[in-house]
Amino acid sequence: MPPRAWEDGPMHPSGEAELATTLRSVCRRSQVPSRPLLALGVVEQLAELRALRGVPQDPTRHPEGDVLVHSLGAADAAARMAAERGLPASQTETLVLASLFHDVGKPATTTIMRGKITSHGHAGAGATIVTKLGNRHHWPPSLTSAVSVLVDTHMAHVSVEGTPSRRAVARLVAKLTAGGCSLEDWAIVVKADVQSRGLSVQRDPAEPWIAVGGDLSNWPKPIAPRHTPDQLSGEQPI
Repeated sequence: MPPRAWEDGPMHPSGEAELATTLRSVCRRSQVPSRPLLALGVVEQLAELRALRGVPQDPTRHPEGDVLVHSLGAADAAARMAAERGLPASQTETLVLASLFHDVGKPATTTIMRGKITSHGHAGAGATIVTKLGNRHHWPPSLTSAVSVLVDTHMAHVSVEGTPSRRAVARLVAKLTAGGCSLEDWAIVVKADVQSRGLSVQRDPAEPWIAVGGDLSNWPKPIAPRHTPDQLSGEQPI
């Protein structure tokens, strides 16, 4: 008998296998994933998410609160953008997982010195954590690779002031393509990161990169790995 889906009713996952299934199902299907992730106890049971609670951030850049609040908000923003664009469930899952875990490296890298909060290197640290999580939860290799590269590159825009060069964009696209995703996927994760901060004026840092990249249809495909329904235990085709 397949495990209960989270839509069947409030039941906390029991064991690592059910936790893994619930996490993926929520990220594929929920329009507001933060709600079931909290209600079903996924946040408390999954060490990678539980560790985000209470991790401080620079209040001028993150007035919304700690890393957990920010990460759940980013997941919701990614799910909303995926729904607005009519993206398939497999691509939605990739984007929501990447947004949910984009700052998972902050607990290990956050420091406070003279009142200044920094988390240098958190993107790379997060990519390593995501890869280990994907392997532990037996994600399809294509999903693990895509989520990991999106986490690893979500700060790429910070290294460039103003309009990036064609070479910088080409390097980013090459890395994303090698991981099984695209510049469009990256832009959604970056935008979700910004939207989750709740700032009244939000500049989209991915926009200049998209502009240099030109028409997204010219970039390598696939946009994101296509995980078939039977790769997620207990899920029926959508």
